Amino acid sequence: MACFTLRPSDRSEFDSLLGELATQFPAAHVEAAHNDNWASYRVDISCDAPWEGDLTAWLQSKHGSCPRT
Repeated sequence: MACFTLRPSDRSEFDSLLGELATQFPAAHVEAAHNDNWASYRVDISCDAPWEGDLTAWLQSKHGSCPRT
């Protein structure tokens, strides 16, 4: 199982990440929260085998600069 918490830097990146995840990895479990007043964005993602390797590679290639916690 792969689990990540990403911290997009702005609303545009947050929306883009959510849309791409829904398209590329529909089986992934995604929880997202945002507060535009504080410019705070969080996306929690988990994915079971056999998609975990693909998800990890995709995140590194498409959103590698997005901070993770």
